[in-house]
Amino acid sequence: MENARFSADSPDSSDDCDWSQLHGDLLVQIFSNLEIPDLFSSGVVCRSWHLNYLEARRLRLCSPNQSPCLVYSSGDRDANTATLHNMSTNKLYHVTLSEPAFRTRYVMGSSHGWLITADERSNLIFVNPVTRAEIAMPPPETMNNVRLRYTEEGVLDGYDILYMDLISRDFYTDETEPYDVTLEEGRFYFYERVVLSCDPSSENCIVLRVHYPDNYLSYARVGDPEWTWINANKDCRRYQDILYSNSDGLFYGVRGMGEIDSINLNGPSAEVKPILKPIISYQAHSRYIVRAPWGDFLQIWRHDRYTYKENGKMERVAAKFFVYKVDFVEQKLVETDSLQDHALFIGFNSSFLLPLKDFPTLIPNSIYHTDDLTRYIFCERFSLRQVVVFSMKDNSLLELLPPSSDSRLNWPPAVWIQPSLT
Repeated sequence: MENARFSADSPDSSDDCDWSQLHGDLLVQIFSNLEIPDLFSSGVVCRSWHLNYLEARRLRLCSPNQSPCLVYSSGDRDANTATLHNMSTNKLYHVTLSEPAFRTRYVMGSSHGWLITADERSNLIFVNPVTRAEIAMPPPETMNNVRLRYTEEGVLDGYDILYMDLISRDFYTDETEPYDVTLEEGRFYFYERVVLSCDPSSENCIVLRVHYPDNYLSYARVGDPEWTWINANKDCRRYQDILYSNSDGLFYGVRGMGEIDSINLNGPSAEVKPILKPIISYQAHSRYIVRAPWGDFLQIWRHDRYTYKENGKMERVAAKFFVYKVDFVEQKLVETDSLQDHALFIGFNSSFLLPLKDFPTLIPNSIYHTDDLTRYIFCERFSLRQVVVFSMKDNSLLELLPPSSDSRLNWPPAVWIQPSLT
């Protein structure tokens, strides 16, 4: 049974009541308000509960307000197991996924309850950790600037990444040597950011990715045979984060100088329009963009501090976050120190805000952040991955440690997710 793949660390409780005699309509109503792992657990209590659990599943009555979870690989579980740490209840849930093993994947995102992963051949695969459903996207060799590389003996050896020229709308093939990567390394270059327009199991889901070189854009719909490069103008590059807005069906991309573009992929060709001018005069890293439930567009800037260890390696030891409201009319950013009683979740995931009235155990007016520095992760794959909460009230950082019974590994990178049954 599907729900048997969910296991929780907390012990079961019982009393002398015969809960199997609860009326079916009441059970379905109760099930519709449960957290997804608890719903799965309820489905195996007894035959009557299982039948009503199936009815709740059929009617898709699961609560949309699912608690945020941190997904990672636990050191005391096998390589196929993904651990979900519920931020509201502090419970751990362990899910056994199908091959390829979870611990061999690169996890570079999450959206609509799905993990965005890449296997050791750099194939992009979406996986729902609740239902275990998987969806594969077109392989890397269908990307406009990627070519398969073979040895003299005809053995597949890796990928060649061609440099692109947005002015001529062409690739450098003669003057510039392609950038060569192994089959496994490609995933760090092909998927700087991956954003979904909707649940990938629904119709017409658009997948937009930021990729090397120079953080260009390409997209594909689920089911497409290949990727399409967006070359609408010479400035379609250097994107650091992307959001999709349900209200108008557009993607929005923030770039290194704080500028924002709207990206319309609903027509026969991509339309990219600048809607916020550059804010600073130099390229800087670590920009995020999110649309708040109250309608505002927010930019989040992360400033890192580094130190050198005795072995000469550089280590990121702290970070500070700045939140800005975007004023499109005045073409400026306005700094704010309030998230209006919400908590913000950023990292590789598509950024989201959650109200404290629905999740009272979260820390108010805080930013929950997971490490998403791609180049650092590529060079230091098994080094420390930060998972922190930044308080906008006093600019303090709180490291989020797993419960004492668990050991959180640094690979694959941890990511935030709101579980979904779709």
